[in-house]
Amino acid sequence: MDPLAWIVLLVGTVLLIALWAGLIVPIRELRRAAHRLAGGDRRPLILPEMPPLLRGFASDLGRLAERLSDQHDMIEKEEFSFSVIMESMAEGVVITGPDLRIRYVNKAAEAMFNLSGRVAGLLLPEVFLGHELVSVTQRVASTGEIQRGEFSQTIPGHRERRHLVVTAASLGTGGNPGGDGFLLVLHDVTRLRELESVRREFVANVTHEFRTPLSIINGYLETLEEGGVGREMMRKSLAVMRRHADRLNRLLDDLLTISRMEEKGASLEKAPTDVGAMLTALVEHYDSEIRQRDVTLSLEIASGLPEVGADAYRLEQAFSNLLVNALQHGSPADRGGGLVRITAALEGPEIAVRFHDNGPGVPIKDQEHLFERFYRVGGDRARQTGGTGLGLSIVKNVARAHGGRVGLESRPGEGSTFSIFLPAGP
Repeated sequence: MDPLAWIVLLVGTVLLIALWAGLIVPIRELRRAAHRLAGGDRRPLILPEMPPLLRGFASDLGRLAERLSDQHDMIEKEEFSFSVIMESMAEGVVITGPDLRIRYVNKAAEAMFNLSGRVAGLLLPEVFLGHELVSVTQRVASTGEIQRGEFSQTIPGHRERRHLVVTAASLGTGGNPGGDGFLLVLHDVTRLRELESVRREFVANVTHEFRTPLSIINGYLETLEEGGVGREMMRKSLAVMRRHADRLNRLLDDLLTISRMEEKGASLEKAPTDVGAMLTALVEHYDSEIRQRDVTLSLEIASGLPEVGADAYRLEQAFSNLLVNALQHGSPADRGGGLVRITAALEGPEIAVRFHDNGPGVPIKDQEHLFERFYRVGGDRARQTGGTGLGLSIVKNVARAHGGRVGLESRPGEGSTFSIFLPAGP
């Protein structure tokens, strides 16, 4: 071969080797690095020394890798914060797409509707039965404004109906409401609605309890104002008015007692109290009424009964209500007379005081409501016997205020046993 040809070939080979080492290899390294970034590899980008022609591109690629890593970390933090906030909320949160396909449901919403399994990807009406959530979401889509609604329904797995308030908002822009989906926030207001119902019922009951004796008193006052009333009629009228005035006073006292007992932090003047001595004195106090009603009463107090730390006035009030209840609802004289048995004994860490009567008992359906204010077995039991309908509610609140509890055992036709359990010890 011509020496000149050898020289040209040698020079060309050297140039190719230089080109390969100086450009091709660095370009391949940059390509591999870019491929890693595109695949989501967030490891630090380490590149070899680049020729001047490629140094700017390598520097830009390095900064791009750092920026992507920082943004990925930021997104992870935001997702974590979002998850923590959503899962710690007491309100239920549901996020859907514009087609009402569910994207996210937090734990509170799952608990409200007793949901199980994966619901993401399902349509809103497929998961949440009823039309209320769909209806309020459609109103948002049509108006572009926040919409609210309230509904009640029986949730699968729950016995009672739940009352829920839903607030729906669009995740889209003003010109395209719902374009990015919808946000639904659910509030469980079941307890609030129950309290409102109790308040209305309480006001109605108090109004009724006051209206009856006041109407009777006003009626007799009108009769006396007309004049021409004989001495016997006047005596009878005054006796009736006094009896109903006393009933109003008892009602007011009982209402005040319940109010104080239900008040958080109600102060009790506690002191070491001998339950046995208190029950003995109570029976002696009601001796005349016991004889008048022809009731046979037995009192059994266990020996060595420890004292309790109690407000003597409130505890005696509770025991008195239970004794009066037993005397009023025991068997009448024409059925052999009433039998009342009072026992006090230590049962574990508690002192159990029980009042048993041989009356008609309490129907099963009424037992869970018997300690509620103004609740009457058969609708009118307490009113017929002259009670205010608050005695057993007072018993429950006094027991709770002392850290204790109440109990009822009764079968129709077999009498009833009302119990108070108090923590033993001063």
